[in-house]
Order: sequence, then C-alpha cells, then structure tokens
Amino acid sequence: MDLLKIVSSQYKHLPGRTEQEIDPRQLKQASLLKNEPFSFQALYRAEEEALCQPVSVSARCEGLPISAWRVDFLPVLQPWNPHHLPGFESDRPGLFPDLLLPRPADPVIKDGFEKDTDNLLNAYSSDYQAVWFTVNPDSALLTPGDYDVDITLLSLSDNRVLAQKSLRLEVIDAALPEQNLYYTNWFHEDVLCDTFDVELYSEKFYEIFDDYVKNMVRHRQNTLLLPAFTPPLDTPVGSERMNVQLVDVKKEPSGWHFGFDRMRTFIAHAKACGIRYFEHSHLFSQWGASHAPNIYDREGKRIFGFDTDAAGEEYVSFIRAYLSAFFAFAKEEGIRDQLLFHISDEPIIEQLPSYRRAVETVKDLLANDITADAMSNPEFFLQGLVKQPIASVRKADDFLGRCPSLWLYYTGSATEFTNRLLSNTAAKTRVLGLMLYHYNALGFLHWGYNFYYDRLSQGRFNPHSAPNGYKIFPGAAHLCYPVFGKDVCHAAPSIREKMMQEAMDDVRALKLLESAIGREKVEALCEETLGAPLSITLTPEEDALLTLRLKINEKIKEMLS
Repeated sequence: MDLLKIVSSQYKHLPGRTEQEIDPRQLKQASLLKNEPFSFQALYRAEEEALCQPVSVSARCEGLPISAWRVDFLPVLQPWNPHHLPGFESDRPGLFPDLLLPRPADPVIKDGFEKDTDNLLNAYSSDYQAVWFTVNPDSALLTPGDYDVDITLLSLSDNRVLAQKSLRLEVIDAALPEQNLYYTNWFHEDVLCDTFDVELYSEKFYEIFDDYVKNMVRHRQNTLLLPAFTPPLDTPVGSERMNVQLVDVKKEPSGWHFGFDRMRTFIAHAKACGIRYFEHSHLFSQWGASHAPNIYDREGKRIFGFDTDAAGEEYVSFIRAYLSAFFAFAKEEGIRDQLLFHISDEPIIEQLPSYRRAVETVKDLLANDITADAMSNPEFFLQGLVKQPIASVRKADDFLGRCPSLWLYYTGSATEFTNRLLSNTAAKTRVLGLMLYHYNALGFLHWGYNFYYDRLSQGRFNPHSAPNGYKIFPGAAHLCYPVFGKDVCHAAPSIREKMMQEAMDDVRALKLLESAIGREKVEALCEETLGAPLSITLTPEEDALLTLRLKINEKIKEMLS
C-alpha cells in the first residue's frame, strides 16, 4: 500500500475511493509560467497496522515559495444532480473535500508535534486524506528553470520517514499578462457582522473585512460591490436587510446633502487590499427596477424603499442629486475611471418597461459609464438599455454574436453548465476559464462570496456543518469559510476558490498564446486536446484541463525559442 500519492489540483478525493481509482491521476511533472501559482495535493494515509497515526506532510524546494493547507471534508446532504449529468463527483450524500485550513509547507517539529500550526494531521489506515500545496501562492516573479519539489510523510509518534515523493516543475520564462477581466463575487457586510458578532464598519469589522478582501484578491477577484446604499438583493418585498449604507444622507431646504466619510474609509481599505474596480450597488430594486432600494437618512429613518416608485419625481430628484455628488467624490478619491453601475438585478423580459423607465431617469448622467446587469435576455442590450449585459450561462448562446460586450454569470441551479458547487468536479468549475475565453467575455459575476444566510436573507447557516444551508445547492452561496480564532477571525479559502483562480489564469494564458498564433489556432488546440467543441455545456473529464494547460505552456515556450 502506497502511503503517499501526489495528485493534481483537479482531483477531489472522496472517502472510499480505491488506489486503483487514484493511481492513474498521480502527478510526476508539470509546468507553470514564471508569475503564476501552481497547486497540487499530497494524499496520505497511515500504515496498515496503525488505525490512527499523527503525521506531518511537508513540501520543500529551494527557490520556490510554497504554501500549504489541510483539506477538510464537508457533509453534503444533497449533491444536486437530479439528472445524473457529468461533472459531479457523486450523486449521493456524503463527505466532500473543500475547506482549506492553513498550515506551514515545511513545519517545525518538536517533541512529536508541529509547533507552528493548529491544523495538525492525523492519518488513518482506512483511507487517504489530503494536504493542498500551492507553489508561488503570491504570484511572484520566479527564476525560470527546472525544480524538484520534495514531499515527505513523517510519523510524529517516532520521527520516522514513512514515504517520500518528488514532483518535477518547470518554470517557463514567460509571464501571464495582466488580468483584464472584471471578476466579482458579491460581498455581504451584514453577513460578516452577524457571523462574527461585530459592529458594522468598526475597527474589528475592518480587521476581518481586510482579511476577506485580501483572500479575494489573492484568488483573482479585482472588483468589489460598493454598498453606497443597502444593496437591494435577496430581500423579500416589504422587508429590510441590515442597513449597511455608506452614504450619509440629509435633506435640507436647499436640497439633498451627502456625506462620504464612511465610503472613503471603505474604499481606502479595499484599495489597500488590492481591489481595482468598484461596482456601485444597484440604483433600483431587484427583479425589474420598479422601486427604490432601501435608503436611510443620517438618523437611520428609511426615506425610500419598496414603497417608492422608482420613476417617481421624489426619487428621481434624489438619485440625480446623489449621482452628481458621488461623481465629484469619486474623482477626488481617484476611482472615477474604475466604476461600473448596476440598474437592477436579474430583470426578466416582462419587466423591460419598468427597467426602461428606471434607465431613462439616469441615462444622461451615466452616459460615459459602464452599466452592467445580470440578465437572461439580450433584448435589454439590443434596445440600448445596458452597455455590458451579464449573461446567464444558461442563455449565453442567445447573446453570442449579438452583444460584443458581455459578461457571464451563474447561480447554483445550472447543473448542465459550468458551476462551483461542492459536489462539482474541479474541471466543471475550472472550465469557466475556457467559457470566458470562447465567449470573449469582459467579466464574470457571482452573487455570493460570503452569503451564510438562507434564501432571501432569512436565518443563518454554518457553512462548515451545513453547506446545503442555502436552498439545496451545496456551496452555491459562499466561496470561502469563516474561521474563528482566539485573537483573529479570518477567511479560509476553498478548493472551489482555487479552481476559480486557475480559471482566471487560464484565460490569461490563452490570451498570451493568442497574441502569438491567433485566436483560431488557440481554439483549435483546445478542441483537439479536449476532444469536443467549445460550448457552454462542455464538461471536461479528469485531468483534461491540466493536460490542456501543459500543452498551452509548451506552445508559449515555443514562442520564445
């Protein structure tokens, strides 16, 4: 029995899988460009005669920075694959790997314990567990060349080396171009307050917020929802979510007056963490723009909301005065050219008239700005109501060739398309990169980065123990996990978040290769390698995307010779 196996980031180990299932996936060599991360996993288990064995798993390589995480399992009661489609690890309830808890890549061992982490490892002879390693986690500029990463499994009970493996990595002398895609997962400030029991926009709030946003940026998110007003999202008609409004509003005889001190602090924190773009919270209500968002004055009294006509004189006067003041503030803050605006989230075609009325009230003010909304019908774009439609993956082909400036988005229910459910294969999540490239998308949006609420923001769930908490879509509402420490609370990434990062880096690699050989040849290489045409329903198997990336890397290397 092999106690240590090295596999790629594309393998998710579910309890009960046999060595015969794992062995074809073992990884011995790979390549990366000199400014990108590369992830792999070490699967480990205890000796056959030991039911449980305290162990350490380390990875060392001189010249390569490496980070490590313990892979933890989550209980999934409903994998959400009712039609038994490909791209799911299992159709049955069970334990699925996802949560990544940080640990040192090369731990300090003393008196039989790793002294520099709380996330210790206990191996079992009955099955494998995993440690996730990422080479070059901060996307530094590496020295090109060949490297051997040495992975060691050590027994902490008697300091014996149980197994050793080596992974050969080639760092290619080429760099990924700058990410020019917008990438956003909506962050929910009220959830952070409820989850960690902190006061909104307090010093403690920002300590945790900064950690979450740094984790976002590390995994390629560059765009952040700006809660100028409480975002009108996932709120039952006639009710209110926590007021997270950043703008101070006061009505005086001379007109509306606005204060931006809270927003200035929020933006400063986000920029310091690496955010480049800000998407203003929706100017009108969700699902059709019929009403105003919930907006409060400086005393906390709601002055607009679900009972306000979006196109009524009072709200139109307010929102136009606000936008004029906001633009002046944004210019002062140096973000005037880093903004995009939402009108209403997910309008349907029957709501086109109310959406049109809302757009008309601010169209002249936003004439030089990007407007972008999640939607399923290209008619909103074709009638000139939105500049960059954010197309549902279900309807992406309806937009193709008709909307040259589209984004993509998905929620949790689209089982036949790329998605990031806990139960999805890594490839079904990572293939988003190919979709973004094929559809020449300008960005990607998802509604839930840290949404630990149930549907329509009612109640809360613990993503560690109940990842099906939002409806029945495991993991759909969150991409990272809350971690509670004695002194520090922070965000823990997920395997799915790593896959989203790899998807974004795949787009950059495809564009780099395109600059040398052209788009047609790049797409032909993809289709030849994957054995299928590029389409929104493409679901690669096993390590197909890793194989494709290695071929792309080889082609990029040929460019340089």
